[in-house]
Amino acid sequence: MAGLGFMGATHVQAIASMPGVEVAAVSAREEKALSGDLSEAGGNLGRGGAAADFSRAQKFSDWRSMISESDVDAVDICLPTEFHCEATLAALARGKHVLVEKPMALTAVECAEMLAAAGRAGKTLMVAHVLRFWPEYLELRRFLDETGLGAVKRARFERRCALPDWSHWLPDEKRSGGAVMDLLIHDVDQALALFGPPDEVECRSLGPVDSMDAALHYANGVDVELLGGWYPSGTNFSMGFEIERARGTMKLEDGRLQVRRELRESQGVANNGWEPVQVAEGDGYRNEIAYFIQCCREGASPARCLPEDSARAVRLALLLKQARHEAGKRLPCRM
Repeated sequence: MAGLGFMGATHVQAIASMPGVEVAAVSAREEKALSGDLSEAGGNLGRGGAAADFSRAQKFSDWRSMISESDVDAVDICLPTEFHCEATLAALARGKHVLVEKPMALTAVECAEMLAAAGRAGKTLMVAHVLRFWPEYLELRRFLDETGLGAVKRARFERRCALPDWSHWLPDEKRSGGAVMDLLIHDVDQALALFGPPDEVECRSLGPVDSMDAALHYANGVDVELLGGWYPSGTNFSMGFEIERARGTMKLEDGRLQVRRELRESQGVANNGWEPVQVAEGDGYRNEIAYFIQCCREGASPARCLPEDSARAVRLALLLKQARHEAGKRLPCRM
């Protein structure tokens, strides 16, 4: 485990519940974290504060030493984004499988280097785009895969939280890529996974701190809206979506997943046509790490979350940042 901040602590908690998997080495700058006290991990999801048992793990104050000296099968990289490429290349060069947190890297060039290195090493490389394993978003994919509901008419994804001033590096755009790369990359990846690359994009800032309201324009007439970002202190974390099809709509709002099928409205569906959707049990972080481990054991490509897709999400996020700078101008998307 390279890095024991918010996401590193989240991954450690998930791994602790998995049979046959051991955190054999950890790296962090803080001695307190290396001791297993992760109470200062921070974060915007209320998942911090847990303790971990690192009594059997090798401990390193520097991730470079951990990668070069520890005898492990795989490295889980939860370092600041500026180190994603360097750490991934180092781990692959030593024959380790790699799970690296999103975004894949800060530049398209770095993403290409990581893909090439994984090919040379013949090891599994996966980027932790957790929404691909998040129960509500899996239900959305099933909803879109259903037949008989007609073409998509509109789609909106939203995600916002307070500026992550609990972190020493996230607010620094040079290190994290800012809100578009670090936070809204989730929704960029979902849009690409569900609808493919757009033909054109446009983007504007929503105001203070670091935010955007972006539109992905498709040749078939569908527009996908992505909005949110980092807001002033005190802003609660929220995420959601609403996808409307010709004969049905699904939305995630205030933590509730609901669907409205217009064919059934005449049958007196309660709650103004909206019905709650039963979501499968399971934690997205545990699901994604378990899938990564399965791919490592089988020597398989992570088909559910290909690194090529993650590189494409970085390229689109960078294009959206450029479009935001040129406020309101439509830019072609060549991916």
